[in-house]
Amino acid sequence: MAVGWAQVSSSEQAWLEDAQVFIQKTLCPAVKQPHVQLTPLVIDCVKTVWLSQGRNQGSTLPLSYSFVSVQDLKTHQHLPCCSHLSWSSTAYQAWAQEAGPNGNPLPREQLLLLGTLTDLPGDLEQECRNGSLYVRDNTGVLSCELIDLDLSWLGHLFLFPHWSYLPPARWNSSGEGHLELWDAPVPVFPLTVSPGPLTPIPVLYPESASRLLRLRNKLRGVQRNLAGNLVRLSALVKSKQKAYFILSLGRSPPAVTHVSVIVQELELELEGPLLETDPKPLPMPSVSEDEKDPKGLVRYSRLLSYSGAVTGVLNEPAGVYELDGQLGLCLAYQQFRGLRRVMRPGVCLQLQDVHLLQSVGGGTRRPVLAPCLRGAVLLQSFSRQKPGTHSSRQAYGASLYEQLVWERQLGLPLYLWATKALEELACKLCPHVLRHHQFLQHSSPGSPGLGLQLLAPTLDLLAPPGSPVRNPHSEILEEPHHCPLQKYTRLQTPSSFPTLAALKEEGQRKAWASFDPKALLPLPEASHLSSCQLNRRLAWSWLCLLPSAFHPAQVLLGVLVASSHKGCLQLRDQSGSLPCLLLAKHSQPLSDPRLIGASPEVPKPTLSFCVLGSWLGGTQRKEGTGWGLPEPQGNDDKDQKVHLIFFGASVRWFEFLHPGQVYRLVAPGPPTPMLFEKDGSSCISRRPLELAACASCLTVQDNWTLELESSQDIQDVLDANKALPESSLTDLLSDNLTDSLVSFSAEILSRTLCEPLVASLWMKLGNTGAMRRCVKLTVALETAGCEFPPHLDVYIEDPHLPPSLGLLPGARVHFSQLEKRVSRSHNVYCCFRSSTYVQVLSFPPETTISVPLPYIYLAQLLQRGQSPFQATTSCHIVSVFSLQLFWVCAYCTSICPQGKCSRLGPTCPTQTSVSQATIRLLVEDGTAEAVVTCRNHHVAAALGLCPREWASLLEFVRVPGRVGLQFAGPGAQLESSARVDEPMTMFLWTLCTSPSVLRPIVLSFELERKPSKIVPLEPPRLQRFQCGELPFLTHVNPRLRLSCLSIRESEHSSSLGALASSC
Repeated sequence: MAVGWAQVSSSEQAWLEDAQVFIQKTLCPAVKQPHVQLTPLVIDCVKTVWLSQGRNQGSTLPLSYSFVSVQDLKTHQHLPCCSHLSWSSTAYQAWAQEAGPNGNPLPREQLLLLGTLTDLPGDLEQECRNGSLYVRDNTGVLSCELIDLDLSWLGHLFLFPHWSYLPPARWNSSGEGHLELWDAPVPVFPLTVSPGPLTPIPVLYPESASRLLRLRNKLRGVQRNLAGNLVRLSALVKSKQKAYFILSLGRSPPAVTHVSVIVQELELELEGPLLETDPKPLPMPSVSEDEKDPKGLVRYSRLLSYSGAVTGVLNEPAGVYELDGQLGLCLAYQQFRGLRRVMRPGVCLQLQDVHLLQSVGGGTRRPVLAPCLRGAVLLQSFSRQKPGTHSSRQAYGASLYEQLVWERQLGLPLYLWATKALEELACKLCPHVLRHHQFLQHSSPGSPGLGLQLLAPTLDLLAPPGSPVRNPHSEILEEPHHCPLQKYTRLQTPSSFPTLAALKEEGQRKAWASFDPKALLPLPEASHLSSCQLNRRLAWSWLCLLPSAFHPAQVLLGVLVASSHKGCLQLRDQSGSLPCLLLAKHSQPLSDPRLIGASPEVPKPTLSFCVLGSWLGGTQRKEGTGWGLPEPQGNDDKDQKVHLIFFGASVRWFEFLHPGQVYRLVAPGPPTPMLFEKDGSSCISRRPLELAACASCLTVQDNWTLELESSQDIQDVLDANKALPESSLTDLLSDNLTDSLVSFSAEILSRTLCEPLVASLWMKLGNTGAMRRCVKLTVALETAGCEFPPHLDVYIEDPHLPPSLGLLPGARVHFSQLEKRVSRSHNVYCCFRSSTYVQVLSFPPETTISVPLPYIYLAQLLQRGQSPFQATTSCHIVSVFSLQLFWVCAYCTSICPQGKCSRLGPTCPTQTSVSQATIRLLVEDGTAEAVVTCRNHHVAAALGLCPREWASLLEFVRVPGRVGLQFAGPGAQLESSARVDEPMTMFLWTLCTSPSVLRPIVLSFELERKPSKIVPLEPPRLQRFQCGELPFLTHVNPRLRLSCLSIRESEHSSSLGALASSC
């Protein structure tokens, strides 16, 4: 111990002893002069820095500081930190506040760091220098960054008074941390200059060097010294053979010429004629110089210099950052791996010869600065903030992003879009489907990465492979300048990959934005509906969102999962799941179970279903990649039927099983004799579910799988697209209930909520929940050789609700095993039952074409199978049979005289009443007669009243609550609510018998009863007509029954028949 250290306190003595042990262990072997007393020199260096700020605090030693080695930092310092020797707490707080209001400053540690500053990553002098700096001591080497470097510092021992240490990220177990050296280091040994007079050396200035470069053959073997001002600095270029950068020297500004120099491992090399450049700034093309290209308007970037601070890290592996809160910065077109580790909010940069690209498109809304190899990115100051906690998707993928730039040669607009697309995909799929490093791995010919595979179709279209490889020399030196950033075209965003949760939210937003109650409830009709009817009409609606509705186009991507809980297919990603219905080509169902991308979670068994099938062969064993020969079956019956029971986790196969397909049932594990046989352990014999025609019932185990096999050689395969033959149509529409289970294909015309077919006695009035437990589908049957397909109603009740996916108006569907029923009015309808199978053949068309109703004669409706269900005809109103006008309670539909509900019992929650009306007309068109029923607002059209007259009439009816007239022959029979002497009754009787009502009209209608073969048509009857004094007898067809859809005035109607003309 030195003599000067004798008079010290015990605490100082302990600190000095620890320092001596540390110095001898960590620093001594690294010194080239072992005879030098290193410990006093180090202590004196520390004391000098400690006392430089006048902070004595009663001790000349920083007793609160401890020495730290490189190995200690690597092993024990797991959090970012900084150390500032001689700083007070106040000085640190002032320094930390400059991190910004939203910044998290680096925490302070009281550590003393010493080491040798070197540019060699190891101990061997002959190791190749790669342009990086390191701090080395006896325990190891740690990479570092330094703002201003003096080359004379290399190889010397220093004390680093101000530094920060950033450990490797937690996800990067194989990485190493690095140091950021804030200020100039303090040498432990004095940096002496060689004594003696300065010896002048001959040098070449840029003008002379430029002339000699033209005589390149005379320079061989001649060593030259070059001097000049630094006017340009390129990026550091690293290749497998060497690392180098290029600088340009000029005499003095404004320089006439300058010379470029390649610096490779501190050896200067003058380049040939291509290196002589013109220092004048290149003319930047204006907007008028933009060129037209088949792909769009070609724009030119601008070369400039810029200084700013990083305010955000947008994608660290891709080299995309935010500058000053308003600019983008992309460093991907340089080799910036060394710079990436210091890039975080708060870092100040100086950008030289950087390209400015404006309006790049592709989802990027801000201008972007991007340096090519010719530009330079200089670090001006480090960040005071702690590195952010990056997710794994922000940590991996650097090699993949480099591949996009250096191998795929993507331009900046497409590259920025690709980085965003990969981020979106990683958010959707990682880490549950794939780990981030797997998804973002570098693609090679034998091992393609999934990330690049998903983007390949778009990239191949917009940037086909085969672009010329970048030449660093030419990019840095050639004039005029050429690089991938010089010209660009604004990119129209090809597509995006939203999460399923975001897609669902966007779809709901679009659905509510486009929701129009008037489309579901036209105002003339809505004003006459009760609350129950209104709720039923508004309770269900649907919106078809096509890919063209999203801008940019949305790519639907996820993992197909078979849900054991719901028995349906789901598309899942990290954000959630969406139920889905998939159709293969040619309207075939999705039947290949290999499309399942992940094993679903197995909940408690809540669902089950059964499948009836036939064995097509004996048990086979797996042999390599194929299957062995089938074992002989004990039963010679070739059509041995089996009942398969699926419940629990095996319910996931429901969406893949379709009639007519052939499947292989695979049981894992060692072969078990009789596994699938009648007496096997998985078979259930003589159970109630066992059908008479089945040899056994087989329970499908949870770990069994299905494989789709070819069904080309199987006869009697179900053809769901086949139209219903005429004979089957006749049976379907007849009252023959011998075979009450029917199958057919049809197009869904409408889907509505309705009351249950059999209302429960306990159903309370106004119980809307019970009202919704039935769905009615009106379908048009697909029949062979029928111009106007008949319509049929299909009802779905509990427990078959909610309906299967895809049962939307406009969709083509195949129904199998529906139960046929006949109503009391002899209408044929169908209902779902447990064995019903539904297969969607095609989705609703993307565009709906409004087809006008066919124009027919009434007599055409008497032709079986050749008449439309809805049509338009021109006819004449012959007479009015009945007319009813009434006001009902909007809640319970009871009559409301004087606007008050007449229902006995509890008071209705609302006292609102609505008007309703019904009129029955007799019309004829010269070919047949029909009784037409008109309701509500169509009654006004039938009576020829304008809206104002119709509203006045209804107000007069409000007082009695109900007015009804029954017309029989020439007179009128009145209901009890009306009297003959009432003015309103006389007005209605006069109106209904006047030419204003009995007039020609154009009637759009639908059949009051669905077509059926149950009730035979009445034969034409003989009827007498009187024309003057001459009687006539003629055959008259039976009257048709129609429901009014609309009434329009005929073009040939008399002016006397239009009271509306006065409104």
